Amino acid sequence: MLKRFELTYSNPEVNQAFKFGLLLNSPIVETWQAETIQLLLKEGHQLEVVVLNSEEQVKKTFFQYIKDYPYNRFLFRIWNRFIFRPKSKKSVDISHIIENAATLKVIPLKKSVASYFSEHDVDEVKSYKLDFLLRFGFNILRGDILIAAKFGVWSFHHDDEQEYRGSPPGFWEFIHNKPQNGIILQRLTEELDKGYILKKVWLPVINHSYKSHLDQLYFESCMMPSLVCGQLNQPDFEALASTSKARIYTPPGNLKMFGFLFLSIYRRLAFHLNFLFIQEDWHIAFSESNKPFFQSNDQKLNWLERKEKASYLADPFVFDHKADTYLFAEHFDYQTGKGSLVAFKSSEGFKKPHSLLNEEKHFSFPFVLKRNEEIYCIPECYESNAIKLYRFDSTEMKLVFVKNILEGYQAVDPVIFSIEDKWWLFFTIKSMPSVHLYAFYSNEPFGNYLPHNNNPVKTDIRSARNAGTPYLENGKIFRPAQDCSSHYGRAVNICEITALSPTTFREKVVDRIEPIINGKYPKGLHTINRTSSITVIDGKRFTFSLYGLRHQLLQKLKRR
Repeated sequence: MLKRFELTYSNPEVNQAFKFGLLLNSPIVETWQAETIQLLLKEGHQLEVVVLNSEEQVKKTFFQYIKDYPYNRFLFRIWNRFIFRPKSKKSVDISHIIENAATLKVIPLKKSVASYFSEHDVDEVKSYKLDFLLRFGFNILRGDILIAAKFGVWSFHHDDEQEYRGSPPGFWEFIHNKPQNGIILQRLTEELDKGYILKKVWLPVINHSYKSHLDQLYFESCMMPSLVCGQLNQPDFEALASTSKARIYTPPGNLKMFGFLFLSIYRRLAFHLNFLFIQEDWHIAFSESNKPFFQSNDQKLNWLERKEKASYLADPFVFDHKADTYLFAEHFDYQTGKGSLVAFKSSEGFKKPHSLLNEEKHFSFPFVLKRNEEIYCIPECYESNAIKLYRFDSTEMKLVFVKNILEGYQAVDPVIFSIEDKWWLFFTIKSMPSVHLYAFYSNEPFGNYLPHNNNPVKTDIRSARNAGTPYLENGKIFRPAQDCSSHYGRAVNICEITALSPTTFREKVVDRIEPIINGKYPKGLHTINRTSSITVIDGKRFTFSLYGLRHQLLQKLKRR
């Protein structure tokens, strides 16, 4: 099973084991469906019954087949059947997984496009006293089968239902070059596409490969039923009915399919060329302002002096200490392909960089925390497979290692903050660094951290990854988060955390900070921090250098 995310929880007793059933057309399912079932079983949920569709398929004669064939979609059907081979859709036999569950064979009653279960079959399903049924077969269902389990029938839709209904999954987001692709797990109702949304996540659109994009959609959605199970008995859990009036899409016709094939070739070529010849170039600016930092777009920005073309500065953190103001940042060097940590001082005009660490691993995002008059730094160092704590020695201008706060995670952009009597550690992980947000909690800032009972607490390419220090304002806690849809570090969203406990997490986007379009670095902004008198941000532009080309080429060769 691919390891793309971690399902973690600190107290197994909180996460109740549920009884569920499967609605299948046969024991042969797609790989992503098998993985979804395995995750549920791994989490301790009990598979009680497998309901198999025993409807006989009417075989057409050769002449009927020729007569009724949808020639207007000939290209799509040939491509989909004989050429398109995503890993997620590979057929697997799960007979060994479901062998201990009861089997119920059903011949559904057809009414127009919908399938109904007989009263006898519904009663049979009810006898297992299921918590939910997971649908991987039977097409459109209506009737009493929808209420045969306590929490109904669950079904996936691998699109943003507010924009795209119908099929193929993720295809039209790819065609329309959307920056993100929504996925919902819904409880079905009698009305088509009007189910109760149990969970919704947002993934980036991989616009140079529909195959990779579809694999991402399917495999990343595998965890959704398990995560919903962790929320069902929470008193504040709420599933809202879909209000979508979006257009219903169908598979593309021949002309559209020609366009898709051309687009796929063009985008793949452009992707590889851009990867090699266009590099990110970040830099840091500060504004002498004590206004809330999400208003800093209107302030005059002072960009630090640049002395090197083959490197850049990013991820600025700023703090006051001993009558001076310090700025920590990442210094990324394309010659070495690694980031290191540097510090600047206001008393030196933020002009002289001081190296903070002498380690060979990659370091970035130097999060700063002041505690008992000491300055601590918790940088990103995913190569260590741990979250490391350092103390800042302002005399030597060095970071001194203290301890590992958490081990076993390739954590990206970690931050620590407190709410009431608990300390919280938030980060993403390297496998998908801008998608899944993880939360851990402790009674002490550097103490024994336990995982949230429903990790990852958020899956959203637009606002999962941290973009700076969470802060308290007017009695509310706000978390700067990166919007990495379209491309890495596109902008910063300010999220208000509205609920946070070991079993719950909710937040909403309340503001947004865009890069300054007419500025020196108009293509991105992904870190923002402040003190009472100064605000720091970073900005991105695209450039080219021979060292950058060498670095990108080595990166590409490593992936092979």
